[in-house]
Amino acid sequence: MIYTLTLNPALDYDMYIKEDLKTEHLNLADKVNYRAGGKGINVSKVLKNLDVESVAIGYTAGFTGNFIIEDLKKDGIKSEFVELDGNTRINVKVNGNDKETEITGVSPVISEEKLKLLMEKVSHLKDGDILVLSGSIPESVSKTVYKELSEKIKTDVEIVLDTRGNLLQNNIHNNFFIKPNIHELRDMFDEKLETKQEIVKKCSFFLERGVKNVIISRGGDGALLVNKDFVLEASVPKGELINSIGAGDSMVAGFIAGYVKGMSTEDSFRLAVAAGSATAYSYGLAEKDFVNKLYEEINIVKEGV
Repeated sequence: MIYTLTLNPALDYDMYIKEDLKTEHLNLADKVNYRAGGKGINVSKVLKNLDVESVAIGYTAGFTGNFIIEDLKKDGIKSEFVELDGNTRINVKVNGNDKETEITGVSPVISEEKLKLLMEKVSHLKDGDILVLSGSIPESVSKTVYKELSEKIKTDVEIVLDTRGNLLQNNIHNNFFIKPNIHELRDMFDEKLETKQEIVKKCSFFLERGVKNVIISRGGDGALLVNKDFVLEASVPKGELINSIGAGDSMVAGFIAGYVKGMSTEDSFRLAVAAGSATAYSYGLAEKDFVNKLYEEINIVKEGV
């Protein structure tokens, strides 16, 4: 089974306006969308759209937490959340005239007792399971909690890690793959990393620490996959950027979906790019038919390392 962990979920309230967001003025929304948010939850939703089952785990709290559970249930996604006091945060995203503004809410506190409950749940994963660790880490827990959770697993579980900056660097633990975007990679190494060769060279940092595959999304410049055997470069299919929120999570879901369906690394990577692009070109998360359409438009170039 695939388990997607979201420590810091949210009720995402997306608002679309026709003009730029103006401060100290009334801004009228043209379209709104409420959804269960959080990177792991997004992965579960796109996996479901690609006909792959998963279980969403992590923490929820209060009326907003109940919304998340019901939203997942409506989509046919199982969840096994640990309940906290307070309310799950609300994130507001305003999209106007190709610009995005986000206001992130405050997360409830995760106590030591509640953390132990999650640790116990993760420790019971079985051989062949996949655990997706994605998103930010709340202030109330250790910044190396993803690594600590990974170390609790004593069975043959593939662990996916998708988080930012030092959180990524400090939580690596024999991961099946990681997925930084190019901006996160530049911030981590404090370098421009303008050429493919420079990016590939930096990926050795992760491979030497046990990561099997490194996927780097580069926006309009396509994406790269680097492992110890080869480098894959994917083109980006044509489309109009509508909403980049969830595109990276969709890439994670696409690669996992390809993997569990027995596809090659190249075709799994192509599916990852198609899923990420489908979300970027949509008001919601990637839908199967759109993913399949974009899949056919993506070219993959393979090189040795």
